[in-house]
Amino acid sequence: MKELKNSGIFILLAVLFLSCQQPVTYHVNGWEITSNPKDGTLSFSQTDLGLVLGNVHLELKNGESPAILKNWKTEDKNGQIILTAEKPEKTKWTFTISENKIDFKCNNANAFIEGTAPASEKRIPARIAAQDNDVMYTQMGFVSATNVHHLFDMDTDVMIGFTKDSRLTRNDADNSKMDVKIDLSDGTEIAIEKNYYTDVVGLGGNQKSDFKPNYSPIPQRFKTAPTGWSSWYCYYMSPTEESLMAETDALAKKLKPYGLKYVQLDAAYSRGKDANWLNWNKELYPHGGKYWFKYVIDNGLTPGLWLNIHGANYAHPSMADKYPENFYLKDKNGKLSPICCSADKTMVRLDYTNPEAIQKHLKPLFKTLVNDWGLGYLKAGGWGTWMDFYEKNREMAFNPKMDSRDIYREAIKVVREELGDKGYLLGCAMHEIGVGFDYFDGSRTGGDDYANWDGRNHWSGGMQQFFQSLFGTNFINGVCWWSDPDDVMVRDPLTLTEGQTIVTTISLSGQAYIFSDYVADFSKERLHNFLNSKYHIGWAKNYKELVKPLAPEKIDLYKKTMPAMPIKAMDLYPYKTKPTCCAKPKSFPKALDLKVNAASGQYDVVSMYNWADVDTVRTLDFDKDLGIDTDKKYIAFDFWNTKLVNIDNNKLQGVVPKHGTMAVIIRAATGDPQLLATSRHISSAKSIKSVSWNKDKQTLSGVSSTVPGDKYSLYIYVPDGKTVDKATVSIDGKFDITLEDNVMKLSFTGKEEPANWAVQFK
Repeated sequence: MKELKNSGIFILLAVLFLSCQQPVTYHVNGWEITSNPKDGTLSFSQTDLGLVLGNVHLELKNGESPAILKNWKTEDKNGQIILTAEKPEKTKWTFTISENKIDFKCNNANAFIEGTAPASEKRIPARIAAQDNDVMYTQMGFVSATNVHHLFDMDTDVMIGFTKDSRLTRNDADNSKMDVKIDLSDGTEIAIEKNYYTDVVGLGGNQKSDFKPNYSPIPQRFKTAPTGWSSWYCYYMSPTEESLMAETDALAKKLKPYGLKYVQLDAAYSRGKDANWLNWNKELYPHGGKYWFKYVIDNGLTPGLWLNIHGANYAHPSMADKYPENFYLKDKNGKLSPICCSADKTMVRLDYTNPEAIQKHLKPLFKTLVNDWGLGYLKAGGWGTWMDFYEKNREMAFNPKMDSRDIYREAIKVVREELGDKGYLLGCAMHEIGVGFDYFDGSRTGGDDYANWDGRNHWSGGMQQFFQSLFGTNFINGVCWWSDPDDVMVRDPLTLTEGQTIVTTISLSGQAYIFSDYVADFSKERLHNFLNSKYHIGWAKNYKELVKPLAPEKIDLYKKTMPAMPIKAMDLYPYKTKPTCCAKPKSFPKALDLKVNAASGQYDVVSMYNWADVDTVRTLDFDKDLGIDTDKKYIAFDFWNTKLVNIDNNKLQGVVPKHGTMAVIIRAATGDPQLLATSRHISSAKSIKSVSWNKDKQTLSGVSSTVPGDKYSLYIYVPDGKTVDKATVSIDGKFDITLEDNVMKLSFTGKEEPANWAVQFK
């Protein structure tokens, strides 16, 4: 009996022990904490976000091999979860849980935790305003950095923060996860900020009106910003059918192979009392708009149009012989009012508080443009001035009770539906950032720029306006929409150095890459007619002697930086400005750092700037400026000058010419031959389909997509002591090799099919 009694006690204790080892879940203040003492893991989930940190281990520093705790006891005391572990030494862990944070405490000073955080394409690494270090970060692929301690959840507008001393690195087995290590401190170990863009950044509190935009994640229609050409800063109000066709031919030949897709015409076509959005000015476009659209499509490109959807020709509207008077929004004196930015005053404001104006004008207009003409890109112009006019003349509207922003969004919604998922919709509502969220694929974010560096002899500020828009609103690029800082230009009087700065910046930012330079040759007659046009020719009036097609070295700038890549912001705060459109940052960054994880490898592409008017030595610190792990050794390659850059004490330094940039690709050194860059794209990620090093065979090999007929070069680092034994290229077997200062250049002519290449070393 005694033995049976003892056995019963043993069984009871065993059952109690095993029950203590079973996972248990607590629900506290919107958090779900699951404790699994047997496995020694915890997980932390939140109502809006789901899993925030999983597979969490409690650890104690113990030389090189940390002690991982298991078999703890768990209890819940008034919202605090307390874990007590006996081995390897007695420790007490307290998790204090409130709605927006979790504090970890331990009675052992050597305590820390490690876990895994979901970090997919929709939960991205981020930096906040407190981390501003005069360097702007962008990202392509699953990346990380030593100074990135936040993850932003794009679906919910929630910022997840860990401590400033935490370390987030990509999980090697699954790049869509982050390995997180957190030393316990007096701060909050996990914190969440809800309504991050709307309230914390302040989209809802920094606008020109009472409209309070709410954050909305970027639509998934387009994986990158658009790449294309616009007529405006070349031809202004004077593009003719002949000029458009000449430019279309040149663009198709010279830049379509490099990723250019869109050809967009601005304003001028609707000039004159007989012209409207469909019946174009016959003097400039004798064959009509549909004819030119077909010409663009036949050249393998997509036609685009500037069009102010809030107006129509009063005398000759597009969809009827005459519209009812209640289709138009008049001023307080009952007079028609011209819309903003059109070619002349024949286009007047429509009244979309009247639903019939939408049903009988807007919808059929875009059905025609999209389904019959082939419109694939719309720049919805007008600067949002319709909303201002409506507010001042509300009593004249068909339904004056409607809110101006609601009306604007309703019209944009209709256009969005008619364009479909394949049509790109670019906004130009320069009132509130966010008035076009959900419907716009992208939007202009600032005023007009101009083809010179500083806006001399022009009101715009020149390309300084471009940089203000780009840096000032990069924080929403790829997150809410694809930002458009206005058109890129590199033609004279912009120097080659200034052109490099411009194209490097647009390419590494991932923002809309729409350029406006002359590409086609001018006949004497076409040039004469353009320069002597009776209509506005803009820039050409001040620079008549510079109206000519781009020189080959400037075309090359576009070839090496197009198309826009799938790059989004990592610094999710307005750079030295407020979250408004037409931002004017107090200064420009000293560098832009694109962090890349692609088939071409994991590396940084850093644009180190010199905004001064004299050549200047610039320095960047790997740790403080770039968030690069200084425990490793690195190789730095100057993209534009195709040479290695010296790294001294984890610092990058060089003389940067005035208004210039040093664009440097920084890769962790492997000790073996390795790819540095390609000639095709500044990111090196456009052409490389795969690359690998076979140590046994001492062979570096890869697959590249190339542009047919174009010289393609691979830049390969060759360590001291290594020499090239042989090389092969699949497409036709012809190639050139040069070796200088540890950089091997392997060059061959591109073909339609991918090129398999290999270099064997000895």
